[in-house]
Amino acid sequence: MAFDGLLIHHLCDELKPLLVGGRIDKIYQPEKDELVLSIRGLKSTYSLFVSIDASMPYFTLLKDKKENPQAPPMFCMLMRKHLIGGRIHSIEQMGYERTVIIEIESKNDFGELEMKKLIVEIMGKHSNIILTKENSIIIDSIKRVTPEMSRVRTILPGLGFTFIPTEKIDFSLPNADIIEHLKACAGIQKLHKALYTSIQGFSQVISKWICQNLNLDSDTLLSELKSEHYTRLNALFETIKEPYPIKGSTENLSKGFVYTDSENIAKMVYFMPNMLPEMTCNTYPLLSEAVDRFYARSNKENKMHQRTNHLKKTLAQRVERYTTKLAKQELERIEAENADTSRIIGDLIIANNYLITKGMNRIDVLDYYVDPPVMRTIDLNTRLEPIENAQVHFKKYNKLKKALLELNLHIAETKEDVAYLESVLTHLNNSEDSKIVEEIRDELVLQGYIKGKIAKKKYKVAKQTFKTYISTDGYEILVGKSSFQNDYLTTKLASNKDIWLHTKDIPGSHVIIRTNGDTPSEKALYEAAMIAAFYSKAKVSSNVPVDYTLVKNVSKPSGSKPGMVIYVGNKTLYVTPDYDMLKLLEKH
Repeated sequence: MAFDGLLIHHLCDELKPLLVGGRIDKIYQPEKDELVLSIRGLKSTYSLFVSIDASMPYFTLLKDKKENPQAPPMFCMLMRKHLIGGRIHSIEQMGYERTVIIEIESKNDFGELEMKKLIVEIMGKHSNIILTKENSIIIDSIKRVTPEMSRVRTILPGLGFTFIPTEKIDFSLPNADIIEHLKACAGIQKLHKALYTSIQGFSQVISKWICQNLNLDSDTLLSELKSEHYTRLNALFETIKEPYPIKGSTENLSKGFVYTDSENIAKMVYFMPNMLPEMTCNTYPLLSEAVDRFYARSNKENKMHQRTNHLKKTLAQRVERYTTKLAKQELERIEAENADTSRIIGDLIIANNYLITKGMNRIDVLDYYVDPPVMRTIDLNTRLEPIENAQVHFKKYNKLKKALLELNLHIAETKEDVAYLESVLTHLNNSEDSKIVEEIRDELVLQGYIKGKIAKKKYKVAKQTFKTYISTDGYEILVGKSSFQNDYLTTKLASNKDIWLHTKDIPGSHVIIRTNGDTPSEKALYEAAMIAAFYSKAKVSSNVPVDYTLVKNVSKPSGSKPGMVIYVGNKTLYVTPDYDMLKLLEKH
């Protein structure tokens, strides 16, 4: 996926009528590489979100609120000082490059109006947010760049800001000029590469699309293009430059298109339809809405992954350790279950004592414990008397019989450890809230799986902290986001007549349908089952089995791990998680 200059161009065209003239009310910095400007526009209040995360830099209008730190970072405080109350004067893209300049008129320390520039650069690991004065003197940046970090330019307070130089041709120029520029790149240059390395705003995505529409291979050389190819190329440039919707549409704003694969996983967002025929193209009324839809989930998951990565690695190591331990215990149990073999050997030695003398290393005897009896070879310790050889096997038999009882208990405990840790790991992978991550960490400390200190507190989970959905026909659906929440939700909060759901033999969250004594519809059951599948280890799978039963049929064994329950009287549904459907059902 490329958040390229062409997409930025159309996104800026969409944002200008919404934000220009608007006043900045609030500024937040949810993460060290994110910024949110709350702008009171002419028609509504908008949240302009900018992320300079090297793995997915982008900007758009934010639909859902971001979780903010208790104490604002220094850059956020600086932005508030200079921009709160400021009015958006203009939003301009530098040519077709991935640089956007937002001019903001705000008051200085003396109450005088002055112009400042908020420069957003979307350039992979070089992405940045820079605040400058009108004369381009840097006030500060969200990411400072020292001379040791870059030989191209330095970004520090007090220095003059300079744009990264480019030799690419501006795509806003006449098509004839662009084509002549391409022809000058002829020789051994390939068409596909020439497009995205020579023209501002072009990425490999749009370059590949052009090659496909010219019916040419991506490796075709520029020197191989004929006049008809350049004629067609001119028409394709016009198509790219023309905003969507086109020709006769009464809409003024561009539409956005999110492309999803066969598993309904979003793979690309763009301002043009029919880019990837092999994928499903989902249309959104606004390009900013499509961008938010595409990036919001990935960005949230990426941030949570960064925040929980160390804890996930620790848990994965614990799971591997307990799984290895379980495999060894199972082998020991198999040996213990064959304890009778040692007793039989002892009996056979006793029965054939008259044939054995000290110093023999083996003896062949008739094994009458099988039908029909067969000859069997028994190994002997040459240093022991016959009766002592028999006692060795009797002692082993008694030891294994006692061990079997212990092993069954240990295996049950180890299985519970594995199930619990896999469940916690699933909660971590599905977590969208840093508070839940802290709760999970505290839970692991309390259970003794990791070292750490926690404040002395009693874990009581308020109802409003649960992830809440509303079914199509109005039933409230609650989701536990940790093992402690699962326990509280199922054993404390839910009524006996509520419906309990959980993925069958798969780690996941407890889900409750608040029935108020009614019998929920099949539609509500299906939607709740889909939610249970989404908040499980099988969230990206299809036909996930989900068990459901009345809460009164669910019980928690004494002394069991948090979140561990047993249940009876259940039925099973098979569902496929649908992220878009979940967003529609989510209670805001």
